[in-house]
Amino acid sequence: MATSSEISLAVKNIKRVLTDDEIIEAATSCKGLRTIKTKENESREKYIANFKDNYDVYVRTINAIEEVTEELHKSFSITKTKVRELAILGLRTKQEELGVTKYLLNPVKYSFMKTIVNWIDNPSALKIKSVYVPRTKEQKEGKENSKKKQTDSDVQADVKERPKPKPKPKPKLKILEESLDIDLKIIEKKKVNSSWKLSFRIENRTDFPLQNLEIKIYDENDDTVRVKSVSGDLIETANGVIFIRFIPASMTNDYYKAKFVCTVSDVASIQDGVTFSVKHDCPAHSKVITAIFDL
Repeated sequence: MATSSEISLAVKNIKRVLTDDEIIEAATSCKGLRTIKTKENESREKYIANFKDNYDVYVRTINAIEEVTEELHKSFSITKTKVRELAILGLRTKQEELGVTKYLLNPVKYSFMKTIVNWIDNPSALKIKSVYVPRTKEQKEGKENSKKKQTDSDVQADVKERPKPKPKPKPKLKILEESLDIDLKIIEKKKVNSSWKLSFRIENRTDFPLQNLEIKIYDENDDTVRVKSVSGDLIETANGVIFIRFIPASMTNDYYKAKFVCTVSDVASIQDGVTFSVKHDCPAHSKVITAIFDL
C-alpha cells in the first residue's frame, strides 16, 4: 500500500509530464473502455474500432506512465510492476484533484489501453482470433498428466525392480509464468440495504499454495469498488482492497476451493457485471502474477 508521501511524489512526476487538460482527457478516453468480448466472438478489428479515436490519448498516457515509472523506480526498492501501479495511482489522484469523478484510470484500464495500442501498431495481431477458453486444453492435459505420473510412480514403488533413469521432466507451461492458474467465481451477489454482499470462490489449480493475494474489485465502468468488510480464512481488507495471506494447495486429485465473502458499498453499475483483479506472489517463478476475471 502506497504512503501519502509516495503518492505525492507520483503526482508530482505526473504533473511534470502531463498538463491538466491531458490528465482530464485521459479519463474521458476511458469512457466505455473494456476488454474484448471473447464470449461473443468479437473480432479484434471490431474491438479496436470502438477506441481508435482515442489512440493518441492512449499513447500519450502510456508514455507518461512509463516515463514516471522509470523515474520512480530509481527511488524505490520495489518491483517495477508495483512502481507502475504507483504511477497510475498518481495520475488517478491528480484526476480526482481536478474534479474528475468518472472513468478514473486504474491498472485494469491501463492494461486495456496498452492492448489497444499494441494491436493498432501491429496490424498482423488483428488477424489473431481472441478465443474465450475458461480453462485451456493444455491446463487440463497438464493436470491429467500430473495424475498419471502420480499413479505410475505409485505402481513403480510397489514393484521392486532395478531403478530406471528418470525421464527428463517436461518444461512447465509458459502460461504459468504469465497468468495465475486459478479460477474465481461469484457464488452469490446480493444487495443488502445500502451495500452489496458478494460471495465468491477461489479454486487453486496449482500444485503449490497461493501466497499474499491482493484483490481489487472494479464495477462495469472499471471504476474501483471499495470493499468494506470481508470474511473467510486468512482474509482481511485495508483501504478498500482485499488481502488473502494464504490458500492451500490440494492434497488430493481435486482442486482446492476456498470460499470468501465481502461487502462493498452500494454501486449501481455492479448489478450486471464486476471485475476482479487478483495479484499474488509466485516465489517458484520469482514473479508477481496478476489475473483479471470479468464476472
